[in-house]
Formats: sequence, C-alpha cells, structure tokens
Amino acid sequence: MSRYILGLHAGHNASVAIGDESGILHAVQEERLTGEKNYWGFPRHAIAACMAHVGATRDDLLALTYGGNQVLCRYHSRQDVIEAYRRQSTFSGRIRQQVAIPLVLTLNPNYGQDKLRGHLAEVGLGDMPVAHYDHHLAHAATAYYGLRTSPSDKYLVLTCDGVGDNICASVRVWGDGQCEKLAETDQGDSLGSIYSWVTYGMGFVPLEHEYKLMGMGPYASDRAAQETAEVFRRYLWLRPDGLGFERTTHRKTNFLYRRLERDLRGMRFDYVCAGLQRFTEDLLSEWVQHAVRATGVRKVLAAGGVFMNVKANKRIAELPEVELFEAFPSCGDETLSLGAYYLEAARQYGDEAVQPLNHFYLADAPAEDDVLAAIEKSGFCYEKPDNIAEAVAELLTEGKPVARCAGSMEFGARALGNRSILADPRSQDVVRVINQMVKKRDFWMPFAPMVKEERQHDYIQNPKNLRSPFMMMTFDTRENFRDLIAAVHNADLTCRAQILSRGQNPAMHDILSAFERRTGRAVILNTSFNLHGYPIVRTATEALGVLRDSGLEHLQVGDYLVHKHGAGSNNGSPAR
Repeated sequence: MSRYILGLHAGHNASVAIGDESGILHAVQEERLTGEKNYWGFPRHAIAACMAHVGATRDDLLALTYGGNQVLCRYHSRQDVIEAYRRQSTFSGRIRQQVAIPLVLTLNPNYGQDKLRGHLAEVGLGDMPVAHYDHHLAHAATAYYGLRTSPSDKYLVLTCDGVGDNICASVRVWGDGQCEKLAETDQGDSLGSIYSWVTYGMGFVPLEHEYKLMGMGPYASDRAAQETAEVFRRYLWLRPDGLGFERTTHRKTNFLYRRLERDLRGMRFDYVCAGLQRFTEDLLSEWVQHAVRATGVRKVLAAGGVFMNVKANKRIAELPEVELFEAFPSCGDETLSLGAYYLEAARQYGDEAVQPLNHFYLADAPAEDDVLAAIEKSGFCYEKPDNIAEAVAELLTEGKPVARCAGSMEFGARALGNRSILADPRSQDVVRVINQMVKKRDFWMPFAPMVKEERQHDYIQNPKNLRSPFMMMTFDTRENFRDLIAAVHNADLTCRAQILSRGQNPAMHDILSAFERRTGRAVILNTSFNLHGYPIVRTATEALGVLRDSGLEHLQVGDYLVHKHGAGSNNGSPAR
C-alpha cells in the first residue's frame, strides 16, 4: 500500500524529505551527500538516501511534491552563482539577467517542470505526477505546520526572501483549518535582493555569506549605522498599506548594483554592514507591526531566507505587539522540500493530522559497525568509555575542544550538537584555538552557546520565554556574560543561543549536565563540525577525515572517543 510522501527541492541548496501520516521520517540536503556546500541542482543522491532510509520503492510512494511552481534545477557551481552577479556589469549580461530571464519566467509560470520530470525519469520516478506548490506557500507551510502548537490557534505567517515564483514576501493568517493570504510583494521590491547584492559588492559569495555582513554590523557606531541606513531607505520601504514593500527608485531592487556601487563608494566596510543591517531590522520590524495591527494576530511565525537574519529576528521578537515569534529552522530554500511535504500531508491526511516539528535531527545516525570499522581503519587511538557523556565533559573541563559525530544528523545550516565542535565558552582563547584548528572563521564572527533550557535565564534575557531550540534568534546576555564569553558577540554582547531541552536531545543534554556538575555552568560553546568551505560532516569516515586533516585532537564518534595523539601507535587498539 502506498504511504510515503516525497518532498523535493532541486534549486539552490537542494534537498529531499520523506514522511507519512506520522510526520517527517528523513530529510537531507544534497550537499551532505556530494560534499559541495549549498549544492544547486537535482538531488538524486538525497532521493536515494530518503527512499533507502524507509525502505521504499516507487510503488510505496503516495505522492511526489515540489516546493515551487518554477524549477531551476540546472546544476550551478558556486562560481556560476558569482558569475551571474558579475555579468551584470556588462551590457550583454544586463540584457540576459534584467530582460531575457525575467521575461521567460513571467511568461512561463511553470518554467523548468519538464526538466524536473526528465531528471525524475532518470531515477525511476518519471511516471509519477508531481504536485507543485507555490514557493512562498511552501515557505509559509514550514512555519505554520512545523512550529504551530495548536491547529485551532491563528498565527500571522510571514515569508521573505530574495525571490521565488516571482514573489519575494507574503503575509498570511493561518489557523483553524483556514489559510488567508493577505498580501504579497513582487520580486522587483525585494529586500533579500538588496542584501545579496551588497554581499556580492563586499567581496563575499551571494546567497551564502550574507550572515557575515550581519556579524560585522555591531562593530560600527550607532550613528554610523543610522546614517548609512538612510542610503538604503532611498531604495525600498513599506507600501501605504504596510503589508508589503515597494521600491522608491524606478530600478528594481534586483538590478540595483551600479546604483549601490555609486552610493556606497568610499564608505567604511563596517559602516556599510551596519547600515544595511539597521535598515533590514527597521523595515522588517515595521512590516511586522503593521501586519499585527491589521490582523489582530500577535503570534508570529516566519520563514524564507531573510529570516535567517538572527539579529533582525531578535528585534521582531522584542516588539511589544508580538506575543510569540519563531522562525522555522534553516528557513532558506533548503526547507522547501519540507514545506512541500507539509502541504501534501495536509491534503492527504487533513490539516489537524499534520505533525509539528519536534526536533531537527532528521537524517541518518552512524551505525556502530560502521563507526568501529572506520575508527580501526583510521589508525587513531580510541576508547569506549563506560559513560561517554562524562568522558566528553571531562575533556571540555580540561579546556580541550571535542568534535562530536553521534546520533541522527541535523538538517540545515545549524549544528545542534550531533555534528558539532564543543568547547568551554569561558575561555576567550578557545575562539583562536578552534579557528586555528579547523574553522578558519572570519575574525569578527562569533561562535554560539548551547544552554540548558532549565537554566537559560542565568545566561540570557528571554522575558517572553520564547523557544530557541534551533538557533534562529539572538538574545542579550546577562552580567555574567564572561561565563560564555567565547560564544558571545564581542561588540554588542548578544549570543545566538540554542536552548536545549532534554526531550530534544537526551545524549547532548547529558553532556551539558556532566559539564555543569564539574563547573557549575550549564552552557557550552557549539559550532558546526566541518572544514572551512565544506558541508557539515555526515558519516564516521568524514568525521575522522576532518580529525586527520585539521588541528582537532579529540572526537566523539558514536559511543567511542577517538584521540589524535599517538595516531597509529596502538594500531587502532583502545587507548589506555
């Protein structure tokens, strides 16, 4: 009997999710299986992984669904993305990007669906009909179905990104079985496009490095931020009804590069970042305020790539009009596959039957046999402690960073403990140590803390008791911020906290508790476990490869502890 729904996204940061009436059973990004960060193209490996995880064949699929009407599934490398921005400095490039491509997409609202069907045929799914859902509806569905606490409650659901299906933002009221779209904003009035163009102009990779500009922003003065924000307000603000954006220049925001280059020439880089961030926070906050007043709905859920901006999310969450705010985890296009699943699940099983997201550990866990085989092949010293949580906590207490590859892998951009590098956040020097070892992060970018839910108020200011299990907003720290100084932004003393409950990740909670017993502090530093420029590790073999190729010394992989010192001296035998 057919039972599974397979949700697809084949564009930037391609991904696949599979689930049934009980909820999402497995989800993975193509990047984790190819080793190419933010992989753009058809996710053939992710399809195979999801099908294999549940043991499904073509006949077991109840539905095949896609998060978008337009499909851009041609492979794009990182250099292709940069080239698409660069070519707009030439006449032919501007004709292509500003006239030809928009015209084709406007005239063909189902662009690329035939190419998608061709790729599906290659993996044995070509005869299945594909249910396509609007791009922004799919984003909204992740927020509503994934984060709602009651199907009968009404939520204000906002989406905002660069562009998807010719739209860049939307406002909906969703609840009690009804979804009402109140407003949407055309792609020519895109906040996300402005942010990505400035990212490109600053020498970073658009659609990937926007967070680096956000991180630099707090280093400039408040006056500099305000003055530079006025430059961006010349391009875009709210339309009269307050429910969408409209440009205040004749040129569409996705074609503003030459204007931006002229207006920002000669400005300090930190002023530009601060002004862009201030403008973004001001615009989004006023948008939310207008939407709350127009609808009377004070519970706000959000999705779309712009809401990856954790500092803007903080501003929104603090608004007095907002009772509750939460952004869907890793809410860029990688989660469109999950949104497609949610929408099809609601159609197949009914709105109330759709299960919310309980955690984000949606991919595979390393099997013990595979772990042991990989360790023995590596030649590193290893041990299997009686209590792995106590052993990891002991290393952390000694000031030694520990990488962790254990349990089911997280989906999306944030490492949430299972594919993480952990450290004692009280030592400021640990930032330098981890960066030299493996991360190579830009000098101004902070790491993040993981804090026990029951002691969050000892470290962060969260007066509304908002959930933050997925690191989707920042918080002000308290007077004891030095207890987590290595995981705090040095300029404004905020932190992107993961508030961890035991129910979400018991094994990681045990490590945090063991560290607390030794130090009195229920907070540790958490950053993603990957080499610079590569996706987060997936398998035991990949984890051991990063251990080998970096300065890391200690790794938990499954129930084992691996130590780099003396690698090969014991020929893979347990460490003594």
